[in-house]
Amino acid sequence: MNHPYNRETELKERFNRFIADKITGTAEDYYSRLNVEDFENIKTTLKDIHNIITYKTTIRFIDWVSDRFPYVKDNYQVYLDQVLNTKPSDNGYDLIVNGDVTIIAEIKCNKPINNGYKFGSKQREGIIKDIRGLLNGKSKVKSLDPSGAFKFLVIYDFGEHTLSAVQHLIKNLLANLKDKVTVYQEGQQLTFDKVYIVFIK
Repeated sequence: MNHPYNRETELKERFNRFIADKITGTAEDYYSRLNVEDFENIKTTLKDIHNIITYKTTIRFIDWVSDRFPYVKDNYQVYLDQVLNTKPSDNGYDLIVNGDVTIIAEIKCNKPINNGYKFGSKQREGIIKDIRGLLNGKSKVKSLDPSGAFKFLVIYDFGEHTLSAVQHLIKNLLANLKDKVTVYQEGQQLTFDKVYIVFIK
């Protein structure tokens, strides 16, 4: 016999399953212990999740860069400290390497909407804004000329959906950007006039 849909039952089961599976390892009724203020506190705390994902992806990208640029490997701690000391609200680049080699990078952790194969309009706008910032510079980083920098747009890899969404994005870029953005292929010759999309897991 089918039971009628109960909204609270579904929300409670999903919440309790997540807490048990991912955090406590113990199946209990966590939902019923919390009041509205408790849920609001959780919601406020979870706003930092995006910043956590961005931070972890940035650290992995430093590892990626240090594997390909000896200068970064030799100065790894400098760039690790740079990321650690940058506030999430900072309007500069997510990583700047300036020395024997100049590198600028923007980190994006956009999962294609609805588990689909393209980015939502707001996601696209943000990515395109970052591409323009890599190519043309940013008013907040006047001391750095992007024309002499290797430029990377780093996207967290959520799987085949991410690659398809990126391919769709590139295909639909305006003509003045389309030839300046490419997915990085291992071992390819890098130039200063392109933005290389790197997937980091």
